[in-house]
Amino acid sequence: VAAVASASSAAPILPTLISIVSEKTGYPAETINTDMDLEGDLGIDSIKRVEILSAVQEKLPGAPKVKPEHLGTLRTLKSIADYLAQGMAVAPAPAAVSTPAPAPAAIPKAGPDELQRLVPELAPVGPRDLLALDKSCVVAISRDSGLDEALAREWRAKGFQTQIVSIDEPQALPVDLGALVLVAPTRPAGLGCPWTAPSEAWLKKAFQLAQAAGRRFDARDGRGLLAAVTRLDGALGFEGRDFDPAFGGIAGLVKTAAREWPRVTARAVDVDPALPLDAAAALLAKELLFDGPVETALNASGARGVALVERAVPAPTRRPLQPGDAVIVTGGARGVTAACALALAREFQPRLVLVGRSPAPGAEPAGLDSARTEAELRAALAAREKGLSPKVIGEKAKRVLAEREIRATLSALAALGVEARYRACDARDADAVRALVAETARDFGPVRGLIHGAGVLADKRIAEKTPQAVDAVLDTKLAGLRHFLDALDPEALRLIALFSSSTAHYGRVGQSDYAIANEALNKAAQVLARRSKARVVAPGWGPWDGGMVDASLRALFASEGVGVIDLEAGAAHLVAESLADGPAQSVVLARRGGAAPALPLAFERDLTLESLTILSAHALNGRAVLPLALSAEWLAHAAQLSHPGLAFAGFEDLRALKGVFVRPGAATPLKAYAGALEKRDGGFAVAAELRGEGGVLHAAAKIILAPRLAAAPAPALSVAGPAYARGLDAAYRDVLFHGAEMRFITGVSACGEDGIVVDARTAPPPSAWSPQPLRERWSADPAALDAAFQAMILWSVERLGAPCLPSRMGRYRQFAARFPQGIVRVVVRTARRADGLAAADVEFVDERGALIARLDGGEFTVDASLAGAFRRNAVESAA
Repeated sequence: VAAVASASSAAPILPTLISIVSEKTGYPAETINTDMDLEGDLGIDSIKRVEILSAVQEKLPGAPKVKPEHLGTLRTLKSIADYLAQGMAVAPAPAAVSTPAPAPAAIPKAGPDELQRLVPELAPVGPRDLLALDKSCVVAISRDSGLDEALAREWRAKGFQTQIVSIDEPQALPVDLGALVLVAPTRPAGLGCPWTAPSEAWLKKAFQLAQAAGRRFDARDGRGLLAAVTRLDGALGFEGRDFDPAFGGIAGLVKTAAREWPRVTARAVDVDPALPLDAAAALLAKELLFDGPVETALNASGARGVALVERAVPAPTRRPLQPGDAVIVTGGARGVTAACALALAREFQPRLVLVGRSPAPGAEPAGLDSARTEAELRAALAAREKGLSPKVIGEKAKRVLAEREIRATLSALAALGVEARYRACDARDADAVRALVAETARDFGPVRGLIHGAGVLADKRIAEKTPQAVDAVLDTKLAGLRHFLDALDPEALRLIALFSSSTAHYGRVGQSDYAIANEALNKAAQVLARRSKARVVAPGWGPWDGGMVDASLRALFASEGVGVIDLEAGAAHLVAESLADGPAQSVVLARRGGAAPALPLAFERDLTLESLTILSAHALNGRAVLPLALSAEWLAHAAQLSHPGLAFAGFEDLRALKGVFVRPGAATPLKAYAGALEKRDGGFAVAAELRGEGGVLHAAAKIILAPRLAAAPAPALSVAGPAYARGLDAAYRDVLFHGAEMRFITGVSACGEDGIVVDARTAPPPSAWSPQPLRERWSADPAALDAAFQAMILWSVERLGAPCLPSRMGRYRQFAARFPQGIVRVVVRTARRADGLAAADVEFVDERGALIARLDGGEFTVDASLAGAFRRNAVESAA
């Protein structure tokens, strides 16, 4: 009876506990089991546990306090809830807080409303840092009809050696190569398909030249410049003229090189073809000496970058297809394209021709009906066909499963009353495509729709790609589409859907050729949309839960915090796009676990004590740990790299979720992610995350970006109190744990009941702390921000009797592009919120008394046990 009563009284507390743990750790609520061990299963250390329990006390003030001596026995959320419930039964909480917190919302089944649609838009590029390019090395420029020589003259005038190289001779690149500039030809767009086979051939040759350049860069410690120059319309194809879209694919290579070659500056610049050659060369030579953004539109008015802005699919305004219209779908009758074919069938009732490279299925061999899985099929085939090798058995099992899926798709379409057929045809074979189109037109009438979903993956890094693999990837996407466009009547088409990939926008390690092909599809969609009566869409899909995404890839995406698109949700999205008017190009991503938008990767780094020297001065319990102030910087960098041209204006809800520890002689991998722009108070908010190995979430925030910074209000915080009782030397020796390189506080003028005021020095350039900094300048100032956190430790020890660490920062706004060099005043207004929890608002003021930045709603975990961790402030060996 007692156990039942305890469980009953604890039940209302559990949702509150789960909600708090989710907020403080970043784990989705639905993944938290109340029987999980807090440390063993959830990785919650003692400091984080104090933070969680302090938040519990704040939300449930009637609950008994969990004391340090209880932590050893209360190891699960259920045991904590039972303990709290028993205490609350004796001393119930006030009525105002007795209503239990609502349970975390159930995660709905994935659906179209759970996809994130991002539309690329051009945005002005703000001030940038100059590229430090070694003038003792050679700038190689690929041969072109005029622009090559004009560009070489500009580089020579700036003191660089130059060499014009042939796209056909990668072996002729200079040994001392410092930069390779790939200049794409300018060719008029074709009348039918807007590009030709020679354009695809140029892309392949450009890839080989860049591959050879990578080897030259490796010989120079991985440093160099890889740039690609196109002349589409000076607006990356978004705004203007007819052009050959295949050349635009080269930007996909550059964006992937930026991922794979961290020490190489990668630039893809589209310059206005209306500019005279000399004027274009002058603008380009200047532009390529900036360190970014990776993708840039350039005309006489200046440089613009690409920003992804989240926008819903517009309301339906058209019906491109009518019942009975003929539609060709490439990519087979399985997985992604099968799901899309079924969705189109339900909406439009067309007649469908599903095209794949697999042979049309025949009757299934007898005796296999009971074998449903691949393992069962392998066993059944081995039993009935003696002497086959395991490889052959595996291939046969896969073929049986594929043929079953094709038959199932055709049966499902027939059940919808849709006439459909499957045809085996390699889209790379122009004659076979012409025959297929002729057959379709003869039997079904004019072809009104083309869904091009065919694709091949051959993932390897740029250096390891073979010409055969690049051919397979590019030819399936580009030559395949070209063959269909040449064979079809363009006047008859009413719907063209090109399956692109988010890889084209972001680049992805191992997928340079796939990024090239899909970026060319994006540009093709822009041209076709201007030319055609058809609704043209090119969704840049994130990974789907099917098709080329198998269990291992799904696990990889999960580790990166990337969601996979539900088949039904993605297919419904394609139908919604076909019914709307709007831009042809978009990026479509899944929401991870149905709860939050997937965030694309902005950059990744291997963190070592040598790559970030300041870490040795920031050790707790003998372990170097990344300061929260630097986590905030890197989150800001991620947002700005993903959305160039916007100024850093602050952050919201900065959370320290799990410490980033670095051991001597070891590297800690970190990945920074940044989402789409969300409009916010005249600027934009960008979700950003810092994740480690296995997708562990270390820190997260909403980064605030704006075209221009707001005017600074007058400082509003004041703190009265006596002078600080200890000297600075004693403070850094006896209270703080920071080493000499992080002694940012230079003076303490007041330390009273309501706060503390310190003077602090600002940070040196990033290169002073890292030989390979992410950027040349800080977004905020990690030294000033960390000085505020250090000041809170001094205050909490003096006034609360225990040290503290920052856990969450509510709202930070910055009113100056840069903190001044030298000294700033940091005014910290404090408050005790609950046992184990303190709060603070902070203002940063320059020597003239002007407000530089303000932080509101800072939260700090206060814990006496931290004193011992602070004393072990030297980095200890792993042993």
